Amino acid sequence: MRYVLTTCIMVFISFLSANGQTTKKVLFLGNSYTAFNNLPAMVNDMAESTGDILIYDSNTPGGYTLMGHATNATTLDKINSNNWDYVTLQAQSQETSKEEAQMETDLYPYAESLSNAIRANDECSQPMFYMTWGRENGDAGNCNAIPWVCTYEGMDDAIRTTYLFMANDNNAEIAPVGALWRYIRTNHPSLDLYSNDGSHPSLAGSYAAACAFYTMIYKKDPTMISWNSSLPEVDANIIKMATKTIVFDDIPNWDFTINPAMSNYSEVINAGEVTFTNTSNDYDSLLWDFGDTNTSAETNPTHTYLTSGNYTVSLITTKCEKSHTKTKTLNVDVNLSTEEFNIETFVISPNPTSKDLNIKLNKIYKEVKIIVFDIKGKSIVKRTAYDSAILNVDVSTLSNGMYILNIYADTDFYSAKISKR
Repeated sequence: MRYVLTTCIMVFISFLSANGQTTKKVLFLGNSYTAFNNLPAMVNDMAESTGDILIYDSNTPGGYTLMGHATNATTLDKINSNNWDYVTLQAQSQETSKEEAQMETDLYPYAESLSNAIRANDECSQPMFYMTWGRENGDAGNCNAIPWVCTYEGMDDAIRTTYLFMANDNNAEIAPVGALWRYIRTNHPSLDLYSNDGSHPSLAGSYAAACAFYTMIYKKDPTMISWNSSLPEVDANIIKMATKTIVFDDIPNWDFTINPAMSNYSEVINAGEVTFTNTSNDYDSLLWDFGDTNTSAETNPTHTYLTSGNYTVSLITTKCEKSHTKTKTLNVDVNLSTEEFNIETFVISPNPTSKDLNIKLNKIYKEVKIIVFDIKGKSIVKRTAYDSAILNVDVSTLSNGMYILNIYADTDFYSAKISKR
């Protein structure tokens, strides 16, 4: 269910931004794995090639752990220096493959501390963990003490598990570079992702990492990227297609954030007029879809349907660029009873009119409210009178055409079509 909901959200976001320029602000925190080949600049070049904008900064001291960043004044100052969309968190290459007891002391608390600091600076800012990779032939230096790091596969499995745990535990996102590398190693073994030390990325390795970051930051198809760095086009295309398979086509599984938007509403149906009350908890913006091709961005709209039928009404709320939709099917009957439509209860003249409508009711009402709607259901004239049976409504400013006139007289309701000429 979570996958389906998140997928629907991603489809909605992709629809809105796929063909438009998107600006993102990202702070990259890590060490030499991030600094090698200037990963942030590579992501920037990819964004420029697709017409997007990346505003970025970084702090990447060699060998730094998450503990080091969590207590580093430069890191904390940079976190608080902007309302970042994402702050990436890359741990030291070996610390995410250690024994669980050691990580519970030396790693997890600092992943949480950094995530909290990121959100304390801006509630919509998201941590994005940089899932790294196993060393090309495993970690020989720690092999005797930690048997699972003796091979690439064992070390890579441990690193992936740790990053998935940290992202889930901190409701964050992942740039799944390690998963992408593993796919490329398996399916394109001739493409060397490692530098000579068997640990740091080659140019191709950094390009793959940048593709993963571009895809998760912008939620866009990486095959749109036209910048290939200095890689052969065939190699760059292999990496982009691999990124589409592992990252873009599976974005919901790399996103553990909680959707802060939660749509809800109630409604009151009065013949063809429906009054909606927005009861959503938290949102930055909203959009109503009334199911008859009409929409509204009003908080509590009133909409008039011109024909009877079942209408699927949706309220979409958005918070921190994540959207949630509440949908209901409403049965609307615009045909009022014979008594309600009895022409003897009120008289409208002249109709058609060029300026004024004179309305005479069959008795005096304490409160009479008159609303004129256009053919799309938008209210354009409102008038209220008290202790009256005769009203005058000026429609001189309306364009020529057909309109709906609704009269709310105490507990009685009357409706009629009027024509402006």
